[in-house]
Amino acid sequence: MRLEDRSIAGFEALARWDHPKMGRTSPSEFIALAEEIGLIAELGMFVLERTARQLSAWQRSMRQRDAIFVSVNLSSRQLLRQDLINDLRTVIARTGLARGTLKLELTESLVMENPEHAAQMLQRIRELGAGLALDDFGTGHSSLAYLQRFPFDTLKIDQSFVRTNGKGTRPVILRSMVSLAHDLGMEVVAEGVETDSDAVELYQLGCEYAQGFHFGEPMSADHARALLQADGGREQSAAAPRRRSTMQQPAP
Repeated sequence: MRLEDRSIAGFEALARWDHPKMGRTSPSEFIALAEEIGLIAELGMFVLERTARQLSAWQRSMRQRDAIFVSVNLSSRQLLRQDLINDLRTVIARTGLARGTLKLELTESLVMENPEHAAQMLQRIRELGAGLALDDFGTGHSSLAYLQRFPFDTLKIDQSFVRTNGKGTRPVILRSMVSLAHDLGMEVVAEGVETDSDAVELYQLGCEYAQGFHFGEPMSADHARALLQADGGREQSAAAPRRRSTMQQPAP
């Protein structure tokens, strides 16, 4: 959600397995198995292609929806594959997505496994027109010297910092994270927002976006489309004016 006007800014694609006997299962039950048997790259590509097709359909059928983005998590196996760039190029060309609306999310731990390789791959991904988000920020062991070399356009603050009970030092830490992201030319998404007071506080601290159960639980594409239609009934020009960021944007 865009915190300034509480409009829908985008979605994060989540994998769920509708098993014929076990019913709907979460990633925690099958992602590790997919990695163990060597299917994680194929599964990741399946999710990427499905997501791109869905986003493309929304952009074609809904007015003023070119700005809607969808994020897809990228695994270490995918990042190491030399075919990733060609696969991503094919997906973007085939679906005709608006530039920057397909975002790939990577964790700090993932990019720091091989920072030199990651920096090269991420730059090539940006050149293709995909966005890049640094996921679960604050939980890994990234080096600030390397962080400024990675071409991320979005920083996602881990929910553990958002859900900390009581005031304490939380505002100080969150403000520091937001300021760091802006100084590096990135926008900020806060994860795990569950109350309106959290959303208000994050907006006051300068955070642009938030996601969490306060705004919606995991849903089907049809449910998401219904929300978009309800949210997008107003024309862009009739929407609340959006604050123009004064931070330096990364080169496209």
